[in-house]
Amino acid sequence: MSFYQRALQGARTMPLDGPSMERLRAAQAFIQNQANEFQGSLDGALASFEPENDVAKIRLNHALEMMAGKRAIELQQPSVLYYPYLAQRQFFERDEFEWAAKLEAVSPIIRGELLNLLNDGADFRPYVQDDPNRPTRDFHGLNNSRSWTALYLWRNAALVPEIADRCPQTVEAFAQVPLTHIGRRTPSVFFSRLEAAAHIPPHHGLLNCRLICHLPLIVPPGCWLRVGNETRQWEDGKLLIFDDSMEHEAKNPTGHLRIVLIFDIWRPELTEAERAAISTIFDAIDSFQGLPDA
Repeated sequence: MSFYQRALQGARTMPLDGPSMERLRAAQAFIQNQANEFQGSLDGALASFEPENDVAKIRLNHALEMMAGKRAIELQQPSVLYYPYLAQRQFFERDEFEWAAKLEAVSPIIRGELLNLLNDGADFRPYVQDDPNRPTRDFHGLNNSRSWTALYLWRNAALVPEIADRCPQTVEAFAQVPLTHIGRRTPSVFFSRLEAAAHIPPHHGLLNCRLICHLPLIVPPGCWLRVGNETRQWEDGKLLIFDDSMEHEAKNPTGHLRIVLIFDIWRPELTEAERAAISTIFDAIDSFQGLPDA
């Protein structure tokens, strides 16, 4: 098989006659047959293996798919701070967090408060807005776009009173959630609105020491989120938790509105001292940039 692979590689730049082409086609067929037999042997070896939980099952299946070249190896690539030696893992499962089920249980109440906001004409603003104090940097054509908008409950580490006062039960529900406190930037909790047919192109988040959480509230079937080498669909009331320092994108391919509630939590591996140090780093960054105190 390895000799055939070398011959096929070399033949790419060589003029070939008919008999040579026939032999190369036979070599390709042999390689494919061997690959199928190899995959079958792996599947057979693991036929009776039962991972102890969904996380272990995902790891095993993805490892085999990566080895077979069916799934790319994706790595964290945060745009500002890379915190080393954290697991390269795109999605975390809801049952790994004791607060998740409690928040999901009140999602109908949160959705009701969101619907009241929509009925009252709540002022969703473009998620990507130009900063008058910095040169304009195009974000995939989404600068100041109404196709992706946000309405904040917490912004820059502080409650937004005019929205929070209209969503008291949502605010109360977050008393149990371990939100990040990163300098003067978070907590940040907001309703994220994606219009019909809107697409958020592939991009990376700022840092890899937090996880982004999506609580789906208004989600037509078919809307999806890709993180690294895995794509999942949102389901009403079921959290998606992921590392946004890996390349990710989202799309609403339907003709209807999609809204999820977005917030972030610390990576569970980090100690309290590490979390405080990361917050201090961003305090220093923001002080240097001249951002006002929260």
